[in-house]
Amino acid sequence: MTASEQLLGMFAALNKATEAGLCSSSDVEFHQRVCDAILHLGNVRGAAIFVSDDTTWLRVSAAAGPLVQRLAELRLPTDPASAQGQELGGRAFRTAQLHYSKDVLTDPLMRSWWELAEGEAIREAAALPLVQGNQPHGLMFVFFAEETIDSDVVRLLNILIENISAGAEVLRRDRQKSRLAQMYSALSAIGGIIMRAQSRIELFQRACETAVLDGIFAATMIALAKPDSDLLEVVAMGGPEREAAVAFRLSVDPERPEGRGLAGMAFRSRQPCISNDYFADARLTYFYEIFRKGGARSGAAFPLIKGGKSIGVLIFLSAEVGTFQPDLNALLQKLADNVSFALENFDRAEEKAKADEQVKYLAAYDSLTGLPNRSSFTQLLNSTLVAARRCRGKVALFFIDLDRFKIINDTLGHAEGDALLVEIARRLRQALREEDVVARLGGDEFVVILPEPGRKADINRIAHKLLSAVMRPMLLKGQECRVTASIGVSLYPDDGRDEQSLVKRADLAMYLAKEEGKNDVRFFSKRANTQSIERLVMESNLRKALERNEFTLHYQPKINLRTGQITGIEALIRWSQPDLGLLPPAQFIPVAEETGLIIPIGKWVIKTACEQHMNWRNEGFPPVRMAINLSPRQFQYELLLQDIDEILTRTGMDPEFLELEVTETMVMQNVDQAIKVLSAIKRRGIHIAMDDFGTGYSSMSLIKRFPIDTLKIDRAFIRELPQDKEDRAITDAIINLGRALGLRVVAEGVENDEQEVFLRDHACDEMQGYLFSRPIPPEEISILLEQRAIASPNLQPEACVDFTGPMTEKHV
Repeated sequence: MTASEQLLGMFAALNKATEAGLCSSSDVEFHQRVCDAILHLGNVRGAAIFVSDDTTWLRVSAAAGPLVQRLAELRLPTDPASAQGQELGGRAFRTAQLHYSKDVLTDPLMRSWWELAEGEAIREAAALPLVQGNQPHGLMFVFFAEETIDSDVVRLLNILIENISAGAEVLRRDRQKSRLAQMYSALSAIGGIIMRAQSRIELFQRACETAVLDGIFAATMIALAKPDSDLLEVVAMGGPEREAAVAFRLSVDPERPEGRGLAGMAFRSRQPCISNDYFADARLTYFYEIFRKGGARSGAAFPLIKGGKSIGVLIFLSAEVGTFQPDLNALLQKLADNVSFALENFDRAEEKAKADEQVKYLAAYDSLTGLPNRSSFTQLLNSTLVAARRCRGKVALFFIDLDRFKIINDTLGHAEGDALLVEIARRLRQALREEDVVARLGGDEFVVILPEPGRKADINRIAHKLLSAVMRPMLLKGQECRVTASIGVSLYPDDGRDEQSLVKRADLAMYLAKEEGKNDVRFFSKRANTQSIERLVMESNLRKALERNEFTLHYQPKINLRTGQITGIEALIRWSQPDLGLLPPAQFIPVAEETGLIIPIGKWVIKTACEQHMNWRNEGFPPVRMAINLSPRQFQYELLLQDIDEILTRTGMDPEFLELEVTETMVMQNVDQAIKVLSAIKRRGIHIAMDDFGTGYSSMSLIKRFPIDTLKIDRAFIRELPQDKEDRAITDAIINLGRALGLRVVAEGVENDEQEVFLRDHACDEMQGYLFSRPIPPEEISILLEQRAIASPNLQPEACVDFTGPMTEKHV
């Protein structure tokens, strides 16, 4: 054959190879047609196309010629780190350029081909890179029996490379369009199936058969979770390879190999899981043998979701690599969504019946505690009142509100707060008769209906029984907590004859119990009504008090019991209310605490006290330490430390002369959080005192953990000194405890000489009270300071702002 005839033959073969791309329906068919066409180039002993498996290896996709059997078993490395990867094929793949060998039997770049070349009479070889999107994705080898490759042949082979790549791209686009069109059709068809299917099984089977898309997918499957098992049960299959799919054993357990496939991963993550080349996916090694037998090369699993939870998977298997592209995946997701919707549709009747039952229950009962809710309570109370009117009987109504519940909710979290409410509901129910009604109105508010409650004394006894039940300790987050309650009582027919009147008056009585110290019972009276109205007025005026500068601070000195010197000053807030006059804190601080107004008021107190300290310094007085009592809500405030830092910076006050007081009850609400906050305060150089010591539940071990400097003995233990034996013992014990721990001890509420003598004889460090001075304005303190020596700052003098406690001389 002349050179001209050979070129004409090659052009003809080239055209056939180009036409192959336009006539093929799959990559494998396209590759085979190209290989068959290449045999017409002349002197060709064989041709093979290798494609990437997303690793450093190429596998055979198609082959033609006498060498086909031997070529079909080959895999070619492309990794330059391997010796074979440095040969002709690896170089052509990595550079995306044609490489050829004019003498295969002697060319070191064809070393791994020498045995084949010698046995099959191969003289020359060409390696043609197949490129897609400017990236090599495969390689074509052409083997010649005689000397054939010259510049013209090289040019033709380069054209062949371009045509094969172009044909592959056309095929990919056409196939994608076809798949998308079929997918849209399947989506529409499944919509009809959902409407017509009479059972789940019919839905599953017809959906699988429709989703095969005329053979695009080798198999489709729907697998559902099995109750009390980690296995997925295949409930429907479709496609030509569906019988092979029966071999799949699927699990949702990641510890089992069957659970580490696409189905298990999709089920657990509730996200689609896709592998576009099974044999290049190390996650799926357990399934390789099943894939080989069934012919699956890629696959995808889409979770079936119901109520936000995975209930199964929709699985697609393809005989080709790279089937699952973004556009197709989006449509497959929609198909899975439609199947999920259909499942919900089948369950709707059953779930609707359950939902109707739940709605009826929730309409009458509290979902957290299981107690009757507000609506049910209203009906029960009205029914009880009707019966009482008919029999001329009596009814008692308790309005119960937990004290300081918000502190527990904020510090321990809502989950622990809910657990507390459930436990309180249980205790209330257990403490009452079968015919009595306990209901939850919402939040931390409960109500109790007592039909035929007996005499007033009996009602009072029952109410205190409930207080005792509520106050029993309980474990929350591993620590013992206590909560108290305030109870208001209204009676039918004395306090009202209808539901609205009785609830309102029990509520008013409950607020009176709170205002008078909490953890107590109050019956409705005209006084309760009047005080509740006053409270509403006070709350309204309190919101305007800061803007109108109606607050002032008075100061009370503290005395060193050994030297008689002034060791500090306690600052007490007063409210100059235009209509009611000068109000002590006991009359407005509880309202401020409940409404949250304590936060801005408390910040004002800290700022004003620090400014007054600096004023005395500027007047030439030695420094005295200002100690400021923090309220429970203020202690929990997340910006407390930031506020203190800003005030100290703005006023120029040395933190050494500031002392913050907390109560024993406050720090026991959440010990770990309290230690964290107190430690942060201590690191700033601020001193810390524990106020009202002896009235809480702290232990010696806990006191050692708190970073405090001072213990303040509550005035309740000082009042009856030295006559009361128990008060003497408690006071002496607190003084000894403070000395043992290296803490300063201060006695509050000292009003007579006998108390002073007892405290001095028992080595108490300091005292304060009316015996020396009542609280006075700052200008009078200046006069007092001029008349009496001031102790050295290292004796820990201090000044306090008191926010809590009963109205005593401390608040005057």
